[in-house]
Parts: sequence; structure tokens; C-alpha cells
Amino acid sequence: MRTKLIVSFVVSLLAVNGVASAKSWRVAGAIVHMRQDEYEAAIKLLEEDVAESPSSAEAWAYLGDAYAHEGEYMEAAGAWSRAEEIYTEKKKKKKIDKILRSREYFWSQAFNAAHKCLARALSFDNPDFVPLEGETVGGNLEKAEEGFIATYHVFSSHPKTLFLLGLVYEDKAAYYAELDEEDDVAVTDYDLDTGAAAQREVKAGDYVEEMWSKALDTYEAAAEAKQADMAGENWDEKTPLSDYLVKVVNACLRLEKYERALAIIEPLLAETPDDMMLLNAKAAVLDKLGRVGEAIEAYEKVAASVTDVKIKAEVLGEIASYYLRKEYEGRDPKKAIEVLEEAMVLAPEDYRIFINLGKAYGEVGEYEKGKEFLRKGQELYEKQRPPGGG
Repeated sequence: MRTKLIVSFVVSLLAVNGVASAKSWRVAGAIVHMRQDEYEAAIKLLEEDVAESPSSAEAWAYLGDAYAHEGEYMEAAGAWSRAEEIYTEKKKKKKIDKILRSREYFWSQAFNAAHKCLARALSFDNPDFVPLEGETVGGNLEKAEEGFIATYHVFSSHPKTLFLLGLVYEDKAAYYAELDEEDDVAVTDYDLDTGAAAQREVKAGDYVEEMWSKALDTYEAAAEAKQADMAGENWDEKTPLSDYLVKVVNACLRLEKYERALAIIEPLLAETPDDMMLLNAKAAVLDKLGRVGEAIEAYEKVAASVTDVKIKAEVLGEIASYYLRKEYEGRDPKKAIEVLEEAMVLAPEDYRIFINLGKAYGEVGEYEKGKEFLRKGQELYEKQRPPGGG
């Protein structure tokens, strides 16, 4: 009763001030409902208003806000878009800016909720993490997927939404990869464009491949949105474009789409030839394509520019492993020794370096020296092996 009286009062006040013709009684009533957090009642009035007056941009804009407050982001996005179309025709820039602020606000709400689910899913490996009753990694990942898709509907051009949705797919692939490939699993699919959900059963192994394919498509869409956004307001300024594209490349590697990966990397390296993430990715791709000599060159560029001694030692170890490959036509154990001895100075506790040095010296006929390095590598391994470890 109180609400009806307030609505009647507002409508009467608008009529007295000569404004009722500009703002319909339904919109006025919906505003009162929204101020009292009665969004379902507001939606009912606003839906009636746009059905009767489909060119009412104001009603569409408020309807978008009301839907968003109820978490109906796909419907909200549709209402906002309709309002923007009408306001654009009328050249009402301030009104469009107001809708943009609504999108920003609700994007933040939806994004943070989805991000929390993803963060909790990733926290299960933390020994200090205490899950809630009935909480699982898979459940959190599913909620995160649903949440980021809802977020996408609020702001489909926001690159970070798609970037983290790609990460959800990647993490789901890792989660289901721990099951037996032939296990039947019940999964929920969410359509990115419509937000619709559908349940089905699938083999765990098949689902892993599906998730990697989804991750690749989503990372590519995220990179496209990022590139478009770089010329605009640059929403995700903390994450460089290379981070997006490395994710695309990693998904290509997982799906054995090597040429596709290389086509992404090459033009980027032409612009930033010393980008270590890209150089590492390029080396991995070239290796898979059998172009080992070029892979070594890429790793050598990384080793020359990296400042972290541990990372440099690991990169040198990768280079040496190529020189010890039996199938590599440029195989050169002496070169491997040279590289490994440089790595040994940087990482004197890395047992892998000593074991590979032992093998390399054995191959060049220096058996005693080889045995010495193998023994040292075994000692380091035993020292570092956790109790009960294999």
C-alpha cells in the first residue's frame, strides 16, 4: 500500500509540474521501485512501457539497469543497446555516457563475482586453503564460466573478460585431464552468444580437447578485443597484448596447430624482437615443426637478454638438450658441454645440468669425467628429493 501511495504521489507531482508527458507514469513508478530495491516490480512496469512505446530510450535504459540489478545481464545488455541506438539517433551523448557508466558498474560487479569463483578454484592447491562445505574445483570453475559469460554480455568488447574466460576453459581442461579418458562426466555447456545453458554427458578425454578448443577460440577473441581496445580506452592496461597472444600460442601448441601459432608470433617479434615470452613461444613452436636450428637461435636470444640467473640456466639447459638430441642433424656434444658448463656456474645445485654433463662427456670419450658429473648429479638429486619421493 505504501509503495502505491508513493507512486501515485510521484505521478501526481509530475503532472502538476507539467512533466508527465515527458516521463510516463510507468517509468516514474519504476524509478520509485528501483530506489526501494524492488527490481522485479520495476521490470514489470518498464517491460509494459517499452511494449507500448518501443521508442522510449529512457524506459529501455532504466530497464537495462533493473535487469542488471537482478543479475539478468544478457537482458540488460539488450535493453541498454536499444536505448543507445535511440539516443544515438537523437544525438543524446550525455544519455549514452550515462548508460556506459551503468555498463562499467555492472561489469565490475559481474566480473568480480566470476573472478572470485576462479580464484577459489585455483586455491585448492594451496595447503592453507579451507574449502566451504561441498565446494569443489569443478563447481567453482563452472560458476566462473557462467559468471564470465554473464560479464561478457554486459561489455562484450572488454578484453579481460574473454581473457579470463579462456583461462577458465584451460583450467577445466587441466581438471578433467586428471580423470580417466573414458570416464563419463556430466557437464554444463554455456553458449557465449546467448548465455543459454545445456547439460550433457561426455567422455572426459573428449571434453579436455573441447575445452582446449574453446580456450583457443576465446583467447583469440580476447586478443582481437585487446587490439581494438588499445586504440581506445585500453581497459586492460596492466596486461600487455603479448600476454594475450602467448595464451593463443600455448593453446595452438596444445592442439598441434603449429603453423597457426607461428603466424601469430612472427609479426609480433618483428615489432618487439627482444620479448622473451614470444621468443620462448617461438622456440617451442619451431621445435615442434622440426626446425631445431631456428629454435636454438630463439633460445639463444632469450639467454642473451634474461637477467634472472635461474631462468638463464634453464634456457641454457634447453639449448644443450638440443645439441644432445640424436635425431638433430646439428648434434654436437662438445657444444652441449660448453653450454652446460656455463649453466652450471649459474645454477650449481641443479642436478639436471650435472647429469647431462655426465652424458655429454661420456659421448666425447671422457668417461671418468662423465662418471664424476653423473655421481655429482645423483648426489644433488638425492639431497633435493623429498622424503618418500620417487
